[in-house]
Amino acid sequence: MLIPRELILEAKEKLGEDAAIFINEKMELENWDEKDLKASCPLQSTTDNTPSFIWNSKDNCFHCFSCGKNFGILDYYIEIEKLSFLDACSKLFEQTGISFHFGERGIKTDRDYKYPRHEQFDNRNKVESYLGLRGISKETMNYADIQQDEHGDIVFHYYDLNDVLCVVKYRLSRKFDKKTDKNKMWAQAGADNTRPILYLMNKIDVTKPLLICEGEIDCLSAIEAGYRNSVSVPFGADNTKWIEENWEWLNEFQSIYVWADNDKPGLEMRKEVCSRLGTWRTKFVDLPSKVQKDGKEFQVKDINEALFYLGKESVLEYIENAQDAPVPNVIDLSDADDFDIETAPGLYTGLKSVDDIVYKLIYGSVVILTGQRGSGKSTFLNQTFICEALNQGEDCYVYSGELGAPVLKNWLECTMLNREHIEMKNGFVRKFDPVARQQVRDWYRGRVWMYDDIDNTSKTILDRGVSITRKFGAKIWILDNLTCMDLGSNSEKGQWEKQKDFIVQLVSLAKVYNILIVLVVHPRKLDSMSVERKLMADDVAGAGELTNLCQYGITIHRYSKKEKEGEKNKKGDGYVKGKEPIPYDVLAAIFKNRYTGKMGEAQLYFDYPSYRFYDTVQELFKRYKWDKNTTPIPSKDPNHHEGDAPEGFGED
Repeated sequence: MLIPRELILEAKEKLGEDAAIFINEKMELENWDEKDLKASCPLQSTTDNTPSFIWNSKDNCFHCFSCGKNFGILDYYIEIEKLSFLDACSKLFEQTGISFHFGERGIKTDRDYKYPRHEQFDNRNKVESYLGLRGISKETMNYADIQQDEHGDIVFHYYDLNDVLCVVKYRLSRKFDKKTDKNKMWAQAGADNTRPILYLMNKIDVTKPLLICEGEIDCLSAIEAGYRNSVSVPFGADNTKWIEENWEWLNEFQSIYVWADNDKPGLEMRKEVCSRLGTWRTKFVDLPSKVQKDGKEFQVKDINEALFYLGKESVLEYIENAQDAPVPNVIDLSDADDFDIETAPGLYTGLKSVDDIVYKLIYGSVVILTGQRGSGKSTFLNQTFICEALNQGEDCYVYSGELGAPVLKNWLECTMLNREHIEMKNGFVRKFDPVARQQVRDWYRGRVWMYDDIDNTSKTILDRGVSITRKFGAKIWILDNLTCMDLGSNSEKGQWEKQKDFIVQLVSLAKVYNILIVLVVHPRKLDSMSVERKLMADDVAGAGELTNLCQYGITIHRYSKKEKEGEKNKKGDGYVKGKEPIPYDVLAAIFKNRYTGKMGEAQLYFDYPSYRFYDTVQELFKRYKWDKNTTPIPSKDPNHHEGDAPEGFGED
């Protein structure tokens, strides 16, 4: 249940100073000054002799000018009365006469989901001992509903916004031993634990800045230090499905802090979370790997180690001094990541002859794809940048100005099905195995997002892409094609300027969101003598900046019947040099490769039944990951022969 932020602020404003009086009556604040609404701070471990706990009428909460903490009416209900955020809001709305329907509290709405049971042993002595050594108090454990199982291990309970227990995780309450222990953390057996909700999100006040941590104990450490508006991600730094799952709730926050571990996965998580949640509202805690205190140097990598070595005040200082997310594309060069093409994230095309040239297409890049009409570039696009991307675990955003959703869907499923599940009828009509086709759809459901509107303005198309990437994490954008998009100019001169601005925008978006954008551009009109030559950068229609600013350029050339047959010499006993018969169907030429400079040509066959390009039998009969068939694939293709692709293949 999502309670609108504006409604909570309205309730706080309506209660106003009465909240301060109410909190004093309930907590019996020391040195209470009813006139100035101030008292000694009850949140400090040391005595606050000079009243520094002062009511801030602007934010409708107490602010301590000694320890820096804020404390309002919802904090009282959540921290003192141990209520969830939902119940706290219910009490606040009841106090202020604000109407809101809380009908779904505690109700398990998903009949198919196997909800876990609440885990609680007779005592939690082992857990308290272990977490106590790591600086976590019993009070914090009680606040976070930390329990112990029968083996003495830590139990973490994950509740959704309706206060329904959805995930239960366990962690060893001792040091992990690689020799004897199978897992450091695990989920409750017999229950579903796949829902990517955030740990302790049911205790969060959406009107205050949110701190996102990498692990449960880090979250407990932030709470121990005094920052209670803290959550942790559910399945580690490299799994960001929680952004999509909790998108509407996350959008309620005006400020979000990210404190990930000080290692490579943590830094990558920080970068992606800040970009997807919005650099204008996200800040990050930059914890140095080595810190000093009392003349000693310590190595720290996470919040818990910062709490252990530096103390609560230092943890709060790091949070309060969180840095703004960097301005896109502006960095201190000395702080830039080391570039290694082998480890850099990117997409393999799945075609060996192409990957031998580009190795892989690095994220943060723009690819210009071109080719004559009917050359097969849309088929190449679908296979390498959608089907193969899905197979490598990446999701896609697609704009197609020429293909409707049913046609694109049919093409993609054809490629993903494999020859084994396709029967050709009359040479052109395909009959798909219905069971396999349903398995394919289940596999890519929720992973390919297609723009479907008559509004073809480039701004709208790109805005939708940003939304899909931020919410669902789509790493591959397909824009097919440039001429179908309205760039906002009717004159030829103005069109070139708009194209320049457009490609600059694509390059920027690719870098900011670390995605791969593929833009299809038709070639210039060529005379009849030029049709059978390969297209290069100068043949791409539009402003010169299209190919100048992109990182990759690929052209698809379909061999004509004349090229495949070759040209006999005058004697008739051989072929003209350079015009020998070509057994292949298509050539993919890499005419720009900014990262390595390597360019070249990849020769490919085309299989009409499965709509696949290939240069090896393994690629022809490749099984995508939806297909669990483990029988050996054929060692050769008995059906292929030169020229078996009918006229009109790859029409685009």
